[in-house]
Amino acid sequence: MTLYTDYQRSFSGFHNLMRYRVREILLVSSLYDAFVLEEDRGLSEVIFNQYIDLNLRFVPRITRVSSAEEALQEMQTRTFDVVLTMARLSDMDPEEFGRRVKEMDPEKPVILLTTEVLSPDLLTRFRRARSIDKIFYWLGDSKILLAIIKYVEDYGNVASDVAGGVQVILLVEDNPKFYSMFLPMMYTEVMTQTQTLISESINDYQRLLRMRARPKILLAETYEEAMEIFEAYRQNVLGIISDIAFPRQGQMDGEAGYRLLGVTKTEVPDLPVLLQSDHLTDRDSVLSQNAHFLDKNSPNLMQDLRDFIMMNLGFGDFVFRRPDGTEIARAHNLQEFERLLREVPLESVEYHAHRNHISIWLRARTEFDLADELRPKKVSDFSDMEAMREYLADAVGDLLDRNRAGNITDLSSYTEGADNAFIRIGSGSLGGKARGIAFVNALLSRSGIPERYEGISIRTPMTFVVCTDAYEEFLTLNELQRFAIESQEDAEIGSAFAAAALPEDIELHLRKIVERVDMPLAVRSSSVLEDSQNLPFAGLYATYMLPNNHPDTEVRLRQLADAVKLVYASVFYQAPKEYVRNTYYRIEEEKMAVIVQELAGEQHGDIFYPVVSGVGQSHNFYPTEPIKPSDGLAHVALGLGKTIVDGENIYRFSPRFPKRPPPYSSTGEFLKMSQSHFYALDLSDSEVAVEPDEGFSLRRLDLQQAEEDGTLFYVASTFSRHDGRIRNTLAVDGPRVVTFANILKNRIVPLPEILGDIMELGKASFGTDVEIEFALNVRGTREDSTAQFYFLQIRPMVVGRETVEVSTAGVDADHILVASNQAMGNGLFEGIYDLVYVDPDRFDVGRSVEVAREVGQINRKLAAEGRRCILIGFGRWGTSDRWLGIPVDWGQISAAQVIVESDLGDFRVDPSQGSHFFHNLISLRLGYFHIRGGRSEEYIFWDWIRQLPVEEETHFVRHVRLDKPLSAKIDGRSSRGVVLKPDGEA
Repeated sequence: MTLYTDYQRSFSGFHNLMRYRVREILLVSSLYDAFVLEEDRGLSEVIFNQYIDLNLRFVPRITRVSSAEEALQEMQTRTFDVVLTMARLSDMDPEEFGRRVKEMDPEKPVILLTTEVLSPDLLTRFRRARSIDKIFYWLGDSKILLAIIKYVEDYGNVASDVAGGVQVILLVEDNPKFYSMFLPMMYTEVMTQTQTLISESINDYQRLLRMRARPKILLAETYEEAMEIFEAYRQNVLGIISDIAFPRQGQMDGEAGYRLLGVTKTEVPDLPVLLQSDHLTDRDSVLSQNAHFLDKNSPNLMQDLRDFIMMNLGFGDFVFRRPDGTEIARAHNLQEFERLLREVPLESVEYHAHRNHISIWLRARTEFDLADELRPKKVSDFSDMEAMREYLADAVGDLLDRNRAGNITDLSSYTEGADNAFIRIGSGSLGGKARGIAFVNALLSRSGIPERYEGISIRTPMTFVVCTDAYEEFLTLNELQRFAIESQEDAEIGSAFAAAALPEDIELHLRKIVERVDMPLAVRSSSVLEDSQNLPFAGLYATYMLPNNHPDTEVRLRQLADAVKLVYASVFYQAPKEYVRNTYYRIEEEKMAVIVQELAGEQHGDIFYPVVSGVGQSHNFYPTEPIKPSDGLAHVALGLGKTIVDGENIYRFSPRFPKRPPPYSSTGEFLKMSQSHFYALDLSDSEVAVEPDEGFSLRRLDLQQAEEDGTLFYVASTFSRHDGRIRNTLAVDGPRVVTFANILKNRIVPLPEILGDIMELGKASFGTDVEIEFALNVRGTREDSTAQFYFLQIRPMVVGRETVEVSTAGVDADHILVASNQAMGNGLFEGIYDLVYVDPDRFDVGRSVEVAREVGQINRKLAAEGRRCILIGFGRWGTSDRWLGIPVDWGQISAAQVIVESDLGDFRVDPSQGSHFFHNLISLRLGYFHIRGGRSEEYIFWDWIRQLPVEEETHFVRHVRLDKPLSAKIDGRSSRGVVLKPDGEA
């Protein structure tokens, strides 16, 4: 108990750090300036990609307004932490705007961000007015916003955080161009290095807490500001980076840097100081005063600055040296440091002890308690140097023991029983999907949700992540990238990747996994672009399920290695390539991490599956009364989640109204739309060869199998032919209907409440609507049931882009070609001359694969010509079940700008909000229409379409090219959308 208490106490101080956070930003900019900021890889995207590293719980929210007056009005009704204004405002000078803000709130930070270099006179004017707190230049690096946020937070937190041991890096620079270059790099480097150097035995939650203890970076523009900072925090100053010429006593002083160096070195002789200058003649003078020199004209300016930070501020290796400076050995981490401390000559220990090098190195690793303990120690405090060496080594050893207690963070330390372990393998990025899992793992542990539900285990599956550097090494080692980008054949790419060799260290890690884990595994993609807010890449990359049950470790290793390589290969398949062509990325920018995860489910004979798989969305695109969009929606199915993400028949409910049945018009329609089969992992062939087809290890089974397994009891009812009703029991004869009645109505498991709590938590944490994937195992009846809820992943949803008001009201009905009350997207889609449609007189759902092929033929020609089209078809586009629509992939519809799904007679299929295809369609900001049959206000004007001259025709598909363009209007607020005939047509 004492160890646990001490261990918890060792992190309690981190909770008190960085209490001031920038959560709300008011951005005042023209539409063009906002476009520049957002479209350069998206500032919001940058924030999200570094979400885990920089902000544990809240991502700053940006509210943009177009004018100063609008900003001032907004400030009267809402609280903002920072006001960020661009230099070009339509209605007010930035200086006057800053003055008005300060009148409302004198302490409110006002930051000016400009895309143009300001004249010296204008800079002086802004500084003297003091209505602008700081001026930054936009130099094309989208991380400048992160630097501004951290700059403001550091000044808000430094006074309290230094009391907890946090260090300070002082940057002295009066030129906005240079500090706008330096700060983004410095913040990125400091935070990245801090994370890298934190003890590997700390779990993700504690690692994030320690990230708060990174050094603060404080900016001074004058000698007086620099001295004020130094005098206030001299005991915590980690280093100084300073210009030589900057203002002192209101005048430019060419010797100010030397004056600062003299004072600081006198008071703290070992303090690392870097002086910068445009003049190389300053170099010898700086070096002679035991400081470092940086040439501002150097072509390697930023790299030279990085090198100084790494080598002198404790972020690099600890280099053991002799008194003459000769290097003896290097410690990359605390474990090596403890070992080498016991082995190096005593003269080296004494050399570093006299100069406080050890405490500086520990402080850079946020080991403040130990650093504070060691810093006051003097050589004279010990009987001899050997006693001091023993004291230092034992102190570091005790620290390592405390950090290891109760944590599993690397593969070598994995032990059975750590069910929700999240284990990182290799270096590089975790990728989007794994980052989400890591975040969820940290969030759940302190949310209180798992403790809220007695008898139910709520957790993430055990997860291993092979980080992105392994992917890049694999491509380089096997010279695959150029070939894979240029190849147009998925099978050719898959074969080449499967035949290639993984890096030796990665194969060694995979071997350790199969030696320790013998449960079924899911091998999933986690690319750096995947599951992002703007471009989720949902379902485009491969996922493989492995039985992992062969008695020979070598067989299981081969299967796992092949699966990893095929996940790598899927980056270069045609569907992702076509998807990327619709974005501002290139496929060569993509980097892939791979998740190896415990497969959620239970074994039933020679198959393995969960009772429930599901997708939960905190926003419902198509609610029916009394359900609201904010009530959310859950898509659930018996068995593995392939049924859902492939767009097959499933069950949907709102967590707020779980007993409310789907809005089917009749019992017959309910039966038709009910799930009739499920997917399970096949355990019968332990030697199965991994194939590019993701279904190689899966079995498609009838509901009778689930009834024999005892799992259908939880999810199914029975259609009684006697009275034509659906009865919530399996005790009577009749067709089984998947209704989830025992869970949603009889409440064997409180699944709606769990989903509601988790989606609310996710929405609050991401600052936007979220989509989650989950699985559920259940045993027993209502009285004695036990359950395991697996939180599989989370990603932000693409919702709330209705930034431009578009009204369809008042449109002349004679000009409407297509009308829908279930449209998605927002805005105008203009200049579309091509219409591709499936002929309603020839469509045959039994031949939908042929339809998809013909659509793809026409799409290839349009894509080659750089043309966009409106695409009309029946059932669901992109479904994997050919009986529910047209099973195209992205490569077959990449030219579509607007996509229409329509019912046709008795062929009526619900739009699948939960499918990966639907998620990607919306994220690409394509227009989407769903036309329901039997509704007079929703229609396609087929008579007008049929009389158009045909450009190209196949058996099922027609391509029409018009002389005048079609257009589409979608009102994202009402979900009403219309496709309009060309001007002058009726």
